[in-house]
Amino acid sequence: MELSAASDRRAFAHWVRTGRLPCGGTAQAIELKFNPYHDPRNGRFTFAPGGPSIARSVNLVRRSAGTARAGSVTTGVSGPATLKAPELPASTPAAPSTVAFAPTRPGPPMGRGSNSRAFEKPMTLEQAFPGLRNAPGGAIIAVADGFFDFTGPANAAIGELADNYSRQIKAEIKSIDPNWRYDRLGPVETIQGKINELNDLRFRRAEVYLRVKGDARPLQVETLQYVQARADIAYARGLAKLTSGRLRIRLSDQEALGNFIDREVRKDLRERLGSVGINWRTNPTVRVNAREYDTSGTDRTYRRPDARVARAAFDVTLTRKTATTPQVKGFFNADFQPSSVIIIRPSQLGADHTYAIPRPETKR
Repeated sequence: MELSAASDRRAFAHWVRTGRLPCGGTAQAIELKFNPYHDPRNGRFTFAPGGPSIARSVNLVRRSAGTARAGSVTTGVSGPATLKAPELPASTPAAPSTVAFAPTRPGPPMGRGSNSRAFEKPMTLEQAFPGLRNAPGGAIIAVADGFFDFTGPANAAIGELADNYSRQIKAEIKSIDPNWRYDRLGPVETIQGKINELNDLRFRRAEVYLRVKGDARPLQVETLQYVQARADIAYARGLAKLTSGRLRIRLSDQEALGNFIDREVRKDLRERLGSVGINWRTNPTVRVNAREYDTSGTDRTYRRPDARVARAAFDVTLTRKTATTPQVKGFFNADFQPSSVIIIRPSQLGADHTYAIPRPETKR
């Protein structure tokens, strides 16, 4: 998938918000907020479903898709575009070690406020955590605004857009692995079903990048998104069990709830990896709750991240942790030398629940 130029991105955002292609960008042009109930002639909101904007948006998408040349896939921006695998940026070593206790959000967010990029997900952790690449070691870098958001209003235009992205990802995967096949029982009819299929295709694309190209960065991003979703579900279930007295407590309620979430997330992640053909037991790059040894000292020690994908360690927790937390320090001291530790907490715990800690300068 080839990343668009800045002008194409703006045109694409305009199309998603308004359901129309840019008409030249004159000063008199009206830009409409993406909302299924507005009058496309003047931008005024209406108060009844089924207005003309939905039908016109969907018809526009169909007309745009119908103009695609053979061998190309329409992007809905300025014409058909041939898909190919993106060139991902190379990682950059972390800067000298400092500790920041407030999440850092350098630069503007990723521009999802109007659903203009609801389906466009990053493919590297540096994109998922803006500023991570050049952040000082040990700092706390918050995840991009809107990274875990889905699509907003569930309407026909959103479903059509999800279908378009799914087709693009399938074409991209086939360009990397011509023998790849995607089997499903039948057509997906519901909006949520289309979104679920899109998420599944993203995960399968990440597996192909790892298997064919040896590039683990897309899988790091998909692991982040999947583990966050499962942590949120496990937290809600665990809290219900705790409230009803069905959760075994040894030391404290917090400890019991945390252990339940850890078990559920690890089980789900193992099943998810297995479903796309990744053997987490033997794969040296992708591991789940495995011992990561530190042989730098006289005594051989180890830590167990909840998950590891290449040089990224993932820790699911209820408590806030920093680079000075013994467990996190142990991750960084492990022989695989992680470039970052990703702290994933249930989103129910509030803002800045999930963040990255870039590698501090440690002596070995």
